[in-house]
Amino acid sequence: MPVSDFLQIVIPKFSQDDASTLANHLEALGHIPIIISKKTRAISLNEGVRKTTSDYILFLHADSKIEDDTIENLINYIKVCNVEGMYYFSLKFDKGKILRLNSIGANLRSFLFSLPYGDQGFCISRKLFMKTGGFPENVNYGEDLYFVLKLKQMGISILNNQNYIITSSRKYLNNGWLITTLQHQWRLLLILFNFYFKRNE
Repeated sequence: MPVSDFLQIVIPKFSQDDASTLANHLEALGHIPIIISKKTRAISLNEGVRKTTSDYILFLHADSKIEDDTIENLINYIKVCNVEGMYYFSLKFDKGKILRLNSIGANLRSFLFSLPYGDQGFCISRKLFMKTGGFPENVNYGEDLYFVLKLKQMGISILNNQNYIITSSRKYLNNGWLITTLQHQWRLLLILFNFYFKRNE
């Protein structure tokens, strides 16, 4: 089976994003990513899915970096694991020693609570994605976490595929490590509250 029949890659892109480095790398590895730029990330992700025809879909952020064998290892892991669920990567940052703390925290959160973020890459079968209804387009932020919470509520397995993905530290370096870290934690709490409590009011 050709790789494009098994897996296609969707990358949401905003005006400030530079997806060329990732896209060029993927194309050199034999993958033609679908790059979508719509009003919000959720709309872009859902629109990207509609343009795919593969069995599995991998969602990557525009500033993500991967090794040459990352996608191949992911595909092999899915085939060996043979579990109908959503697969995600462990996280590393490209710069900043202090951001090792954030990567450790992110990987622990994902392992202990099955709550990966979108910058860890989401891979899910087309069939299962359609069953979930896709990413929520009625939220201002955190569409990735709302999606994961919906999967958990549906009893869908969330699995680490035992590979790493590298994400940009730009926001932390530009906006300040402490402020950015606290903002992420606050937004996580708000999303959890909104999902489990406020929506049922």
